[in-house]
Amino acid sequence: MTTVMEWPSDGVITVEWARLLARTLDANSRSGEPPKHLAKVFPKAVHEKLMKHACSLLDLEPTLQKLAPPTDTEVVVVGDTHGQLHDALKLMSIAGEPSSKNWYVFNGDFVDRGAWGAELFAVVLAWKAAAPGFVFLLRGNHECEFCTEVYGYKKELQVKYGKREGNGLWRQFMKVGASLPLAAQIGDKTLVLHGGLFRGRKKKGRGRNARLTVGTLAELAGAWKGGNDPDGEGDAQIAGDVLWSDPAPGGEVTGLVPNENRGIGTMFGPDATEEFLVVNGLSLVLRSHEGPDAREDRVGMDPMKNGFSVDHAIEGIGMLCTVFSAPDYPQFVELGDTRHNNAATFVRLVSATNWCDPNPTHFTAEHPRPVSEPYYDITVGGSDEEGPDGVLARETRAGGSEGGDLENLESDVLESGDGMNGGDINLDEENDDLLREKHDTNLDETRDDRSHAERRVSENDQTLEIDPKTLESFNTNNTEHPTPNNGDGDANVAPATSPEKAPHPK
Repeated sequence: MTTVMEWPSDGVITVEWARLLARTLDANSRSGEPPKHLAKVFPKAVHEKLMKHACSLLDLEPTLQKLAPPTDTEVVVVGDTHGQLHDALKLMSIAGEPSSKNWYVFNGDFVDRGAWGAELFAVVLAWKAAAPGFVFLLRGNHECEFCTEVYGYKKELQVKYGKREGNGLWRQFMKVGASLPLAAQIGDKTLVLHGGLFRGRKKKGRGRNARLTVGTLAELAGAWKGGNDPDGEGDAQIAGDVLWSDPAPGGEVTGLVPNENRGIGTMFGPDATEEFLVVNGLSLVLRSHEGPDAREDRVGMDPMKNGFSVDHAIEGIGMLCTVFSAPDYPQFVELGDTRHNNAATFVRLVSATNWCDPNPTHFTAEHPRPVSEPYYDITVGGSDEEGPDGVLARETRAGGSEGGDLENLESDVLESGDGMNGGDINLDEENDDLLREKHDTNLDETRDDRSHAERRVSENDQTLEIDPKTLESFNTNNTEHPTPNNGDGDANVAPATSPEKAPHPK
């Protein structure tokens, strides 16, 4: 019998509800039903309520989360998961469920490229709602308007829920993305953020010889979360840097420079990392953002074949590491392109090492994956080659990508055959919906700008410590049942030998 998710009658998301959602979405993905069947087992109304509930929690969290885990707690840090639902569920089966003794920090990029971003992000939000004091979500560069329009998440929602309801969910997703914190400081010595180092307000030197300086944690704590599409300009400069920056090997880059590869963010060498660690009293920076595709042509950088690399090691001071948690990534590969068959990694941090000695656990992809097709043009860049102000972004918006103009919309509907969601689509209503989408987006941005100014002071210097009564209440209401290992045995198993090849999307 098919389970249909319902919103709890008391409005309280429990651990059991989060488990049930994960099981239901996993089973539906393997059922052989078409993608639009998701709307039947996880109705739009329930999905939207979950997003709104999570947003109400995230809105209260500062740009820089300061976490003080109890000494008997372990912290699991998860890198990019990119819509690979089954691999993320496997990760959690190995690492154990979130609990008062097993905290999670998810380092962004939950959606895009993989075929189950809607499901994966919903599961993560459910765990955030069920255990808000033990599950922490950070923003990645894919939790933004530009990336989700180009790399599949918006189209995925439209296919699974129909254009009208899919667009509504996407608009709510954008509110969630804009509310996500940019970074988490664990204890005193460890910083987790998606892309990398950010520039400070001051520069060294003057005029043409002026050089960028590394930013401070105080500047990060006082920064704006970036709105719908952090473009690295003005108040969104720190957000753009945090989400899009990349490390470089010694000798290639000195200091901190604009990231010309992506057109947004910074690129920084080991000397900049050393300065950043010293200035901010840190020993470890954990970042994500780059998988094997991004590292394929980067001479001098680890190829990320196992999902973890020590990019900068500064003797006697600390290190900067990359953790990537999507195995066999990307899920879809154009015929003739390299399939990396990479393993993935999550890391554990413990109090005995002051949370600054990452212990990586490698794992491989869950195979066979259910049959699926991409929701984006897989010929568009092997990695995120540019930010929201690049040529691709301008072409996407000018062309009305994924529902921007009525002509493209009508073409999509005709190609879908069954109206995407099993019913007829009224194009006049869809056009009205697109106009409302633009109006709502502009209104949300105005409100976001205003609330940004109101929040900046209150977001500084907030450290999260869990009250003992909270722990007692959580353990009483949510009896822990660790999820068993999925039968793979050792987490470090041989790479899969049955690569998927995706057809060109039409």
